Amino acid sequence: MKKLLALAVAAAFAAPLAASANPTVYGRVNVNMVHEDIDDGSSDAWDVQNNASRVGVKGSEDLGNGLAAVYQFEFGVDASDSGDLSGRLAYAGLTGGFGTFAMGRQWTPYYGSVDKSDIFQTNGMNDEYLGLTRVGNAVAYVTPNFNGLSGKLALVIDNGGAEDVGDDFADWWNLSVDYDNGPLSVGFSYLTAQGTGAADIVNGSLWGLAGKYNFGMFALIGQYETLTDVDGIDADAYAIAGELYLGNNTLRAKYGKQDFDIYGSDYDPSNWVIEAEHNFSKRTRVFVSYEDSEGSYGLTGLGKYLVGDYSSATEHQRFGIGIRHDF
Repeated sequence: MKKLLALAVAAAFAAPLAASANPTVYGRVNVNMVHEDIDDGSSDAWDVQNNASRVGVKGSEDLGNGLAAVYQFEFGVDASDSGDLSGRLAYAGLTGGFGTFAMGRQWTPYYGSVDKSDIFQTNGMNDEYLGLTRVGNAVAYVTPNFNGLSGKLALVIDNGGAEDVGDDFADWWNLSVDYDNGPLSVGFSYLTAQGTGAADIVNGSLWGLAGKYNFGMFALIGQYETLTDVDGIDADAYAIAGELYLGNNTLRAKYGKQDFDIYGSDYDPSNWVIEAEHNFSKRTRVFVSYEDSEGSYGLTGLGKYLVGDYSSATEHQRFGIGIRHDF
């Protein structure tokens, strides 16, 4: 079945390519050999880990008068084991002088504006991040760029398990404002949502502010987030990160921390990460990374999408060596 599915996806990509040279097939294979030592003794072993490997197709059609149709399909691929596919992106839209309007499964404006410290090749190195990365059933609008200033608005209508939550038109909405000009990048985002908790409708909101400045040989990154009024849960999180560029090599480091108030109990987990990367070319690189996580992490991703899962991870250390190839 997995082979048949893979062949079906390949055929779906190949068919439009035969009719037009415009669609672009792209992908990434990112795997590493990682050793994880969990402090409670439940794991102390080596494994091969997949790091957001993917394959996709994207393109556009010129409709004339400055108007174009845009589309993208992207599937996550488990490169470490089964090769199973999972949906990452799937949307279509229109773009022109008015900006871009799209519907489907998309990146959240919040992620693009706030999670600037997500710079590492190994998955799970941004434990402090409180936001959502991608979401389905989304209707989004991106403004034109005004000398580096732009805005993004997204609505999610009846999203998955939160279908028909409450009486509002949208289950949640997300507004972001970004400024990108030369070495400076700054983003602010606000997200408010409804979800289904253990028994009742759960409301919550999240805002974040992040910035990056590239000095040429190195860059500094900072971000701050606040999660409020999520079924008795409040949280603050911040991260400070940096990159040092040495020819074909990049050195990275980050410290992140959360302060949780979960049903009257306080938690303050933190983690720090270092990574070294060598680029053989624009498409192929190798990397080595190390993470030390202290304290138990609970809800992440807008309260695990508003208290859908309340579990905590144990203190752990991870060391990995990997390779990434883009095509």
